[in-house]
Amino acid sequence: MKKTTAFFLSIGVMTMIIGGIGSGVYFKRAEKSMTDTKKQSYEIKNKENTKEIHLTLSGNADFYILTEPTDKIVMNTRSSAPISLNSSLDVKETNDQLMVSANSAKNKTEFEGLNFDLFNRGAAVTLTIPESAEHLIIDGNAKGRINLSNITTKDLSIKLNDADLDVNNINADKLAIETTHGDLNVYADVHTDKATFTTKNGDILISEFTASNWTATSSSGDISLNTVNGSAKIDTINGDIQATDLKGEIEAKSTNGDFSLYGTEIPKKLTVNSQQGDINLHTEEILYDVAIKTKTKLGDSTIYGKDSSSYKRGKGSKTFDLQTKSGDISVEGPSDFENEEDE
Repeated sequence: MKKTTAFFLSIGVMTMIIGGIGSGVYFKRAEKSMTDTKKQSYEIKNKENTKEIHLTLSGNADFYILTEPTDKIVMNTRSSAPISLNSSLDVKETNDQLMVSANSAKNKTEFEGLNFDLFNRGAAVTLTIPESAEHLIIDGNAKGRINLSNITTKDLSIKLNDADLDVNNINADKLAIETTHGDLNVYADVHTDKATFTTKNGDILISEFTASNWTATSSSGDISLNTVNGSAKIDTINGDIQATDLKGEIEAKSTNGDFSLYGTEIPKKLTVNSQQGDINLHTEEILYDVAIKTKTKLGDSTIYGKDSSSYKRGKGSKTFDLQTKSGDISVEGPSDFENEEDE
């Protein structure tokens, strides 16, 4: 009886193994049949025409844009059920300029009672352009998410209307990015001398970024900064400014929103002006060489737990000028509170 039971158990285990292998093979074949890939390319006839590349994006698909040492414009489209992409590439050469138009429309097919999301591995368009371009212009009415990475050029200018932008691993002497309705995210490994980041309706996130001079402006949206360095002007009309570890000289303005700064790194010079909003600074180390001035018309001002509008330690080589018309001002952190202003 035991031998018979063991025999049937072995048969059952083998059946499950074979069934699992068969299911895996079937799934791979089904996934492949549900995936569509398309490659379009254009070989550049005159390399001199790559000095300036004007790239116009349209459609509601997601785009990934990068540069490589190539003499071609390559557009790879990948989609899987239930998402399909209909993409087109058009390239024209003129004197010292390359005009590139990339369009990709995303559609989702619905079948009653059937769910193809199991086979969905994403849908996106990857555009590869020559890294020899000295001036790269990107514009258009694309409505998806635009991802820019591994881009090397002297001058990079981006202006889009309704797209979210993700930017990382950029090397450019000059960088200007603007989106009218969308979020702007700048991640690590972005190197430039001068930069401007602008959005009218959307948030701005800048992380691990250094530039000699840069600005970040949002008409309606929050601005978040993490480990940034340089001489900067930050401005939002309706939104908060949140920062961690700032270095350099920072001028921040908010018409209707709070300003907060945390971390171990602090600017050499910090000027904050808010019409309606609180200003909060929290340092993680004792500041021995700093001068702080605060001013609020409707609100309280506290420095290291004491009601005060000024504080000085040492020569005051680092200066904080904090002002709000309607809001509280607070400077907190470790301190022995030897305020030389009281002496």
